[in-house]
Amino acid sequence: MRTFVKKILIYSLPIALLTIGLEIYIESIPNSYTFKRQYMEQHASEIQTLVLGSSYAYDGIDAKILDNAFNLANSSQCFEDDYRLLSKYLLQMDSLKAVVLPLSYSSLQMVSSSNRRVYYTIYMDIYPRWPISKYSFECFNLELMLKKIGKHLLREDVVRCDSLGQRVGHTLTNRPHTDWQGTAQLIANDRFIGKSAQEYAEKNRYWLRRIALECQVSGVELYIVKMPAMEEYRQSIPHEQIDTMNDMIEWLSGKFDCVNVLDYQAWGSESDFWNATHLNTAGARRLTMGMAAEMPE
Repeated sequence: MRTFVKKILIYSLPIALLTIGLEIYIESIPNSYTFKRQYMEQHASEIQTLVLGSSYAYDGIDAKILDNAFNLANSSQCFEDDYRLLSKYLLQMDSLKAVVLPLSYSSLQMVSSSNRRVYYTIYMDIYPRWPISKYSFECFNLELMLKKIGKHLLREDVVRCDSLGQRVGHTLTNRPHTDWQGTAQLIANDRFIGKSAQEYAEKNRYWLRRIALECQVSGVELYIVKMPAMEEYRQSIPHEQIDTMNDMIEWLSGKFDCVNVLDYQAWGSESDFWNATHLNTAGARRLTMGMAAEMPE
């Protein structure tokens, strides 16, 4: 029996060492999460306007236009992630006056996904890394790991955001050629799936309330921004999904004095969008300029 165990350990050792080496290599590759964490650690006290949210904010809010702002949004970032990031840095943000939180029609159906939560665990340190779980190491997520390594080896930009956190590269010239109407319908109908979507909405109601409460207690204004989408997408969204979002925002603004609502649902033209639901760089600049005009200094 002892001989058998020894053989297992001997044969397993190279695999374990290879896995550890691979994980060290993967985590050494810069990405938007490490960049944003380092920025917050170095400049949190200077930030007056903090942008949270998912890819709608990551693409759609140009922090350079707002007062001493930083875009802390990221792809698939849910409201629980937003809350944990806000609460982590709030005490360090002595100059903070406003939090910008964009919402889209699908935001209330989003929860922390396993392929993204690993990033918030390893690089943003808002979830515990121990005890070991599938979120503890990036090599546990084969698909994203291979994609990241491929980009790094091809010398592509893995960080993909500017100095103030907005994603770069989504322009009219590289917009994907697609059937806008068909894509819009597919995305919209996939976002609202009966009971599970309602359960997610209730979870997000909880985290939104906690975000608003943190802002109110700290004397910070919270700007809920209803983000735009292409007309084909808006026409394809189930009415229940629209009602859920509007009811949530109305409830939040009625409960907390710090909540301000900026409605840009029907804003923009086709040239402002990179795809059916995300703004391109030029569209983001125009939208943020409009927001800045509505937000008092």
